[in-house]
Amino acid sequence: MRVTRLEIRDFRSIRHLALDLGQTTVFVGPNNAGKTAILDALRIALTRRWGQRGTGFTEYDVHLANDTDDPKTSPGVSIEIVAEESEPEEWPAAISEDLDQIVQLDPSTDIRSIALRTKCAWNDDSGAFEPTWEFLDAKREPLVGRSARRVNLERFWRYLPVFYLGALRDVGDEFSPRSQFWGRLLKALEIPADLESRALRVLDLLNRHLLRADQRLQEIAATLSGTTRIAARDREGSLDLRMVPLKMWDLISKAEIILRNEPDSPWLPLPRQGQGIQSLSVIFLFQAFVEHLVRELYEQDSEPVLALEEPETHLHPQAARTLWDHVHALPGQKIVTTHSPYFVQRVPFRDLRIVRLTANGTEVRSLPASFSAKIPPLDGLETVVRQSAGQLHYENAPEILTVNGTLDENLYRPLLALCGAHEQRTRIEHALRDLRDRSSLHISDEELRTLETFARRMRGEIFFAVRWMIVEGQADYLVVHAVAEALNYNLDQHGVAVIDAKNNGSPDTFAALARALAIPWLAVFDGDNEGRNYVRSLRNRGFTDAELDRRCGTHDAGDLEAQFVADGLGPELREILTALQVRNATTLTDEALSARLRDHKTACAAALAARLRADPGLAQRTPAAFRAAIEQLPGLT
Repeated sequence: MRVTRLEIRDFRSIRHLALDLGQTTVFVGPNNAGKTAILDALRIALTRRWGQRGTGFTEYDVHLANDTDDPKTSPGVSIEIVAEESEPEEWPAAISEDLDQIVQLDPSTDIRSIALRTKCAWNDDSGAFEPTWEFLDAKREPLVGRSARRVNLERFWRYLPVFYLGALRDVGDEFSPRSQFWGRLLKALEIPADLESRALRVLDLLNRHLLRADQRLQEIAATLSGTTRIAARDREGSLDLRMVPLKMWDLISKAEIILRNEPDSPWLPLPRQGQGIQSLSVIFLFQAFVEHLVRELYEQDSEPVLALEEPETHLHPQAARTLWDHVHALPGQKIVTTHSPYFVQRVPFRDLRIVRLTANGTEVRSLPASFSAKIPPLDGLETVVRQSAGQLHYENAPEILTVNGTLDENLYRPLLALCGAHEQRTRIEHALRDLRDRSSLHISDEELRTLETFARRMRGEIFFAVRWMIVEGQADYLVVHAVAEALNYNLDQHGVAVIDAKNNGSPDTFAALARALAIPWLAVFDGDNEGRNYVRSLRNRGFTDAELDRRCGTHDAGDLEAQFVADGLGPELREILTALQVRNATTLTDEALSARLRDHKTACAAALAARLRADPGLAQRTPAAFRAAIEQLPGLT
């Protein structure tokens, strides 16, 4: 069992979010965008202490649009969790039997699900923020009667236990006898009685030998024994020094991890290791806990949920890249936040969630493979779905229509025609139109595989950027950064990622990716046939002419090299070619100069970029399309 959907309303920075979650889901975004709020919403709704020791909520958790809003008049927090099978009979029989009063079965798909809604709002009668919970039926209406008993909540929690690891993982706390993982593992150890008896005898013998090692120890013990004479009543007690543990638990509770990274390195306790090793050790401690104890403490079919903040903390880039494989392989479901572009490099695109704080609160964008809308049963709908060759899917109980990929006109028009004289025609047509528009943002698996292959080097960076500037190649990349610095606009400082798309996929794919993730973008292409083909490919992706006019610029003189010459950079470029030992560079015609520049494209661009940094005034003779785009970047939406 795992959480497939999380819907949050009016919680901290979140006004409304509906999130699909996979086996491993990774949230990226700037600080204070709402990533931790998402983890906490999940944790509060699933924690076993909720409703027993406090509510799990405070008045500061209620989303407020402005400073004058009163949390007491708010509708309150709502967190809805859906756990659902991915295929019929996926859940073990024990889950269906134990949770039969809250499990919902979709008769059209034979898929079972459980939906839990947690709320917290101000109660005038009690004068406090009070939490409530309710399980939901397939239509998201509260279940009543026996299904609303508290015992169902307790059972549900046992099958879906949630654990949280914050970014500041302290091994002193996590490896203490009181910790959530290490302490439980130690207390679960079962030492055979005969072995325990022998071990205690050995400890006693060792203690006596240690006391005899120095006469002063016995004298100290004798002096301290005065305590028993003063405190004693009828009979005197006795006192002894204990150099080793007295009981088996005293021995076990002092267990600690020692390790060395290299065969010739000394053994050191974990707290003496570097921060990166300490942070990693806590993650693997969770794995040990799940593998050895979670089903003993909960249920045999329990599947843990790990809310993990910044697993890459204190790790160098190569280790952060490698870490993804280990996190993904951890048992159970993982909901992860990260600030590391190196960690993100290895995360599949479909598992990423881009988090941003906007005027409407926290928003999350992703790259789903399918899109859904609530559509009531319509006459002829089953026929259209059946004839869609698997592209459409309809669930009767929740009334959900799903399209795999893009809802093109060949399917949209027949669906629209079904509305006819339906009493909800306007609402249904709006829902279908919204479904079509959202699905138009779909990025195919094939395109994502291409990006996985070619864009891995830089994709970690681009998902943390505020804006994108798309250019053709590496030469453009080098010059654009230098021109921006010369114009006193540092691209890195302002969160702009420059994407040399020609070497990492195709410009139209990156533009479509930016649109799907709501990342503002601009592009500058050559003015030759290839550049015009790039603009044409964007138009074929559904970008309007007005949008292309606003976002795309081209070099008037043709390609980048011809534009350099047309802008009057010939003297500098001839000097650069001469330094590169190009013969007769100073006497080349403009046309021949452009040709030689193409032969030494990247080297010339790097040398020109260095000159721009040394002489910012030279920027006024660089391509106008670059300068116009850079000037447009601030405030770009």
